Amino acid sequence: MTDDSNKPSNFIRQIIDADIAAGKRDLVLLAGAEALRNQRSAAKQNLHLNWNEVFAQGLDDRGMGNIYPNPQEIANGLNMPMYFYALIEQARLRRLGVDQTAYRLESANMMATFSNIASRNPYAQWPGAMSASQILEAEPLTHLYTKRMIAQDSVNQGAALLITSVSKARELGIPQDRWIFMHGAAQGADVDVSLRPDPSTSAVAARVLDKALDMAECSVADIGLFDVYSCFPCAVTAITDHLQLPTDGSVPLTLTGGLPFFGGPGNNYSMHGLAEAIWQLRDHPGQRALVHANGGALTKHATGIFSSSPSTLDWSGIDTRISPETVERCDIIVKPESGVVVSYSVNYLKGQPAQVIALADADDGRRFVCCTSPNDGVTPRQVLTSDPSGKRVVVAPGEQENVLHFSLQDRSAR
Repeated sequence: MTDDSNKPSNFIRQIIDADIAAGKRDLVLLAGAEALRNQRSAAKQNLHLNWNEVFAQGLDDRGMGNIYPNPQEIANGLNMPMYFYALIEQARLRRLGVDQTAYRLESANMMATFSNIASRNPYAQWPGAMSASQILEAEPLTHLYTKRMIAQDSVNQGAALLITSVSKARELGIPQDRWIFMHGAAQGADVDVSLRPDPSTSAVAARVLDKALDMAECSVADIGLFDVYSCFPCAVTAITDHLQLPTDGSVPLTLTGGLPFFGGPGNNYSMHGLAEAIWQLRDHPGQRALVHANGGALTKHATGIFSSSPSTLDWSGIDTRISPETVERCDIIVKPESGVVVSYSVNYLKGQPAQVIALADADDGRRFVCCTSPNDGVTPRQVLTSDPSGKRVVVAPGEQENVLHFSLQDRSAR
């Protein structure tokens, strides 16, 4: 659901530097909406909705964009964003050296602060606030996630922005106290999760944040408003870890209430974050807002920094991109025999542990993804009681191409 969520910030940059700043356009409308709730409700009732549209002019259909999972990831069960994020989450848990119970509680406490903000937002998809205990007691989806910790994309929501030049704003008579300027922007894409030397985070996210802050000539302490993409807890903590922001609610990390509670329109959430930032900046002149968007599996990142104060940047000459060529990556091994577990996810089906997906390093340092076999009901439960991180697994090819089934060994890694 997060593949294209960074597009609003990306398009804003392109329009400002390529069109508005160059004088090719002076007024641009950006809009996006989702009606997934209607669609799914109709499917449950066996209703066929007519979504056909007729346009007088042709559309520039750019398709689904880049699909990031590699064949080995897909073949071994990484076919949903949640499973990628659970791998990232588990790797972060291990890096921090905390146990699962404490980690899950920390995630639930953070998400409860998001829910509290959503409860006061009239545009939130779900009314009311949830406590950390209610979030933890929801249906388990992986060993680290419940249903109330993740993005809820069954929404009917839309948002739109108008971008204009100063001269056009004056011509239209738009009051100056409604003008909001962009002071910094950056975007970039990371490599596949299984290729990241440190799968607990995204190196590109850090570079994007730093570039946007440097461009805006400000520090984190200068930012008064934050909206951090929140499809899963680690999408938030990847940003807060780098910016050294607290997650206890003392610094609000969302303006809307976040994807699990405000709602997660699959291709448009960050435009809601931007719209909310603009409203709040108008009410708090002089403050700065940072909106961070995320797509893929903590893969695509875009950050924008905004304020009611005029910007002195010449956007026509600024490159806001982080080059993917600068990103370090691991090599993949196609036919491993054994390896050491770097991270894992225990995936649930109907409330019960059903599968383990593991990310592992072969002895030569190459990386691979493997999973338990469909008839292995023992290992998922075993992993819940005995963390396999750092332990050796033995791998055998599955019946289908790129599938690698693993079994645990009792002895620790060399």
